Amino acid sequence: MASRPAQTAHDPARRIHWFARLERRFHAWRERVARKKGRTPVVLPFQGYGGDGWVRVLGRVLIVPPPTGRMRRNDGVRGWRSFVGIAVAYASVSVTIGDETHEVVADRGGVVDIVLPASLEPGWQTFRMSVEGGEAVEAHSFVVDPSVRFGVVSDVDDTVMVTALPRPLLAAWNSFVLNEHARQPVPGMAVLLERLVKEHPGAPMIYLSTGAWNVAPTLNR
Repeated sequence: MASRPAQTAHDPARRIHWFARLERRFHAWRERVARKKGRTPVVLPFQGYGGDGWVRVLGRVLIVPPPTGRMRRNDGVRGWRSFVGIAVAYASVSVTIGDETHEVVADRGGVVDIVLPASLEPGWQTFRMSVEGGEAVEAHSFVVDPSVRFGVVSDVDDTVMVTALPRPLLAAWNSFVLNEHARQPVPGMAVLLERLVKEHPGAPMIYLSTGAWNVAPTLNR
């Protein structure tokens, strides 16, 4: 019988697994403390996309702190506030598309990323998401017409928004300290992307980023 190779203390897979368990315990402790204070999880929907007979649903389950006065007035907040929400692992989320409701499960980081069957008309469409029987929130996805043959795929960092990623300290300042309304767009990109969409009606625009899911609401705002 072949023996399984022994893991060593320097095994990368073992180090990652150990750190992941430690991280999960930390977030589970934060979740317990928040629930004792009476806070409940909410679904934060992200804009998704779809095609003929399907839609990709994106979102995240979080326990978030009460909104500040600046957030209620939509005056913008400091970037670090995007990272204080508590991810709820493996939460059960209800997704209602039309007359059909699907029960899906978030991953270890509270992220919902799943493709569901759906018969939706091309263009922006709305459906609903809820967690733990809470109030449902509206989510939006752009359904691409089957006849469309052109789309735009764009990076975010230093492509549509100035983040100065090659300069780590400046990038950290821009991401965590600055008010989100103080961030600067890359000159000319808005005009370029707008012209591309006008020249190709119905074309989807997909943004890519290696940034954390935490900053997605800031980008939408």
